[in-house]
Amino acid sequence: MRDYHTEQAERAREIYIRSRTPSVDVADWNAALSDAQRSIKQALRASNYLEDVEAAVLADSEHARVFRYMLAPPLSKDQFALCYPIAKRLSRKEKKLALAAAFAQSMRERRTEALAPWLARGRKPSRGELKRFFWSVRPLLAQQQFATAQRNRLARVQESEITTILNANGWVKLPSSLLDIKAALPRKHYMHKTRFATSTTTPQEVDVALGLPNTVVLAMECKVSNDGTNSVKRVNDVLKKAHAWKEHWGSFVKTAAVLQGVINAKDVMRLLDGGVEVFWSHDLSQFEQWLSNNS
Repeated sequence: MRDYHTEQAERAREIYIRSRTPSVDVADWNAALSDAQRSIKQALRASNYLEDVEAAVLADSEHARVFRYMLAPPLSKDQFALCYPIAKRLSRKEKKLALAAAFAQSMRERRTEALAPWLARGRKPSRGELKRFFWSVRPLLAQQQFATAQRNRLARVQESEITTILNANGWVKLPSSLLDIKAALPRKHYMHKTRFATSTTTPQEVDVALGLPNTVVLAMECKVSNDGTNSVKRVNDVLKKAHAWKEHWGSFVKTAAVLQGVINAKDVMRLLDGGVEVFWSHDLSQFEQWLSNNS
């Protein structure tokens, strides 16, 4: 079985490379640039052109992602959390306030004067300053949005293919709700985009939850990776959820991953070693067979 998964990882990589045609990439990049432009405009207006970053983050946490790309250098979400840690024991409201204050602090400490010269002069930005600002920040934000948009689009296709198989095999879709008790999901019923309760963390969202015999639930994660580095992160996401569910539910929850794109073979082995069932988007007949044998 491990040889099979090694072969499928290489097959998935080949399929992904063939799918990255110049015309598709250019269209996705132009869309990412437009989205980035819109996000930056909204963040600037919400913060009164960076005069009040704290208020903007409090109004909409989505602005925080944009502000991270205005720092020198830009910081990932994880890097920002390392540089500006938030105490874990705070209430949800307290964490929101602390995060907003952290972004205001980061903007004071890590913003280059050349990026927003109007702040030091106590005035609104000129048209030329805004133009230079967008030219500086937009490609950085667009690159992140480009990769995310491609993954999300493929992941939605994965989820659609899974639910199509379930519907064709007589499974019944239920409205999504928090799964916090055993037997909450009957056999041969499923939920799309629902949440599982855990004992130590907030409820973890799962792409598709399937009711198996003996009140067991299969938690399926649809994961697409753009490159080898991203492969590590996507697999870590699955393993983190699998650990949280197992700790809370024991053997009553099984975790599965449907993989697509550039997935390192060694990362697939980490999933298998962690007790995760692995399926491939380009070979979903294996999932159908597994479903037939286990439901």
